[in-house]
Amino acid sequence: MANPLRRSSHPLLLEIPVRPWLSALSTAEGRPVTLADVPDEPLDTIRRRGFHGIWLMGVWSTGPAGRAEALRSPGLLAAYEKVLPDWDPTDVEGSPFSIRSYEPPPALGGLEELARLRERMHERELGLILDFVPNHLARDHRWRDERPELLVQGSARDLAREPENWYAHPTPGGEFRVLAHGRDPHFPGWSDTCQVDYRSTEARRAMSELFRDLASRCDGLRCDVAMLVLPDIFRKTWGERGGGAGDDAGDFWSTAIPELRREHPDIVLIAEVYWGLEERLVAAGFDFAYDKDFTDKIIAGDLDGLRARVGEPRERHEHRLRFLENHDEPRAMEVLGAERSRAAAVLAATLPGARFFQEGQESGRRIHVPVQLARAPVEPVDEASLAFYERLFEALTAPVFHRGHWSPLEIRDADPPGEASGLLGSVWRDSEEIRLAVANLGETVAKGRVPLPDVLRSAGSRETRGDRSRDPGTLTIRDELSGRHLDQDLHEVTEDGLIVEVERYGSRIFVIPARRSAA
Repeated sequence: MANPLRRSSHPLLLEIPVRPWLSALSTAEGRPVTLADVPDEPLDTIRRRGFHGIWLMGVWSTGPAGRAEALRSPGLLAAYEKVLPDWDPTDVEGSPFSIRSYEPPPALGGLEELARLRERMHERELGLILDFVPNHLARDHRWRDERPELLVQGSARDLAREPENWYAHPTPGGEFRVLAHGRDPHFPGWSDTCQVDYRSTEARRAMSELFRDLASRCDGLRCDVAMLVLPDIFRKTWGERGGGAGDDAGDFWSTAIPELRREHPDIVLIAEVYWGLEERLVAAGFDFAYDKDFTDKIIAGDLDGLRARVGEPRERHEHRLRFLENHDEPRAMEVLGAERSRAAAVLAATLPGARFFQEGQESGRRIHVPVQLARAPVEPVDEASLAFYERLFEALTAPVFHRGHWSPLEIRDADPPGEASGLLGSVWRDSEEIRLAVANLGETVAKGRVPLPDVLRSAGSRETRGDRSRDPGTLTIRDELSGRHLDQDLHEVTEDGLIVEVERYGSRIFVIPARRSAA
């Protein structure tokens, strides 16, 4: 079948941390729930809400070394205590980004059950997204002993000078080998990992083979810290030593992605990327790249920066993946508050590109759970949040948000003048309607005029609402988020623009009928 993630150029994606999710389902069902026997109801709900795909975060096997590290860190132990006061060591599985084997562990059901779950998702036109962690492996991955030449190796001097970035591994022959931890050049190494050496042709070849194998099991791959294996970034972190030439021949993505697409042309590739390197990853062949700059500007309340970001050309937006929260970020409800997070969600979800949500965002969860935990605390559902997101998801199913023409919101002062600086958003239109998505991220009520495309119905047409005829000079529009209707003078709207007034941290999605051409 066609890749479900390709049903829209602007797909709606959901991240589900798989281990806590299955734990919660097991509690609810009163039995162990594995990948193959996830109940129908949650899958049906995700499909009903209009999602195109699910990222099952953390489905691969971790190992005892990663779990031991997760039970050794004082910072992590304090975090477990804070978010899950009744935790015990059996709740700790280690980081899902310290991968010992790219197979689900037996407790989750293994590869066979993962394949069956994918089939059930396909029946609902949902695509499956899985993790690929190119930069590093678990520190007890089999390559540590079987293929150490694929890993960054060091000396006793390296270990003594930077013990946070290196570790000594006892070999089967009784000697010690110094291996590097995977790392970001700005931070100490991740102690539960070992670093793949991308200066090595053989290492790049082996990781490319893994990349293609994973693509056969899913519809999309989310590639962890994808920028770390770019040649210049890798050299900055690890220097020039090793087998790579340090030129295009050593650029993993430039060769691995074309090879993968020859076998899996419809696979959707998502890059986790920071430091302003999004365009490089898109140019290398990724469909979508993280837009962390957008999230940071939302949290900082940088309205001028957001307006500039939103106003960029559509071709840039189309390859961005926007989120308010994910497993690495604090919960939006906690950091932004209820009203502001909802307005931000409307802005983020109505721009072109991938629209990304985390499981529990819709129900107003506030607790950020460490990824090492296989169980999450039970939080009460915020009914107001759930009702809002249900309306938002319903609005996003409109074809215009997936196939329509987009332009950034243009806002002018109203008459009498009002404060419009907090208003941001999008205008989408097709032959049937205009949808105007507006969010007020300012601290006060905002009012302005929005010029509309010249596709409104002619003034001579009659609008109706229910059984009551409308004045032919009146334009009646509907707000999808509240269900309310608004009447404005059609001539005034056509000449001067639509008057939009939005409360502090409020949002609207207006539906405006488009002019129909004469027969």
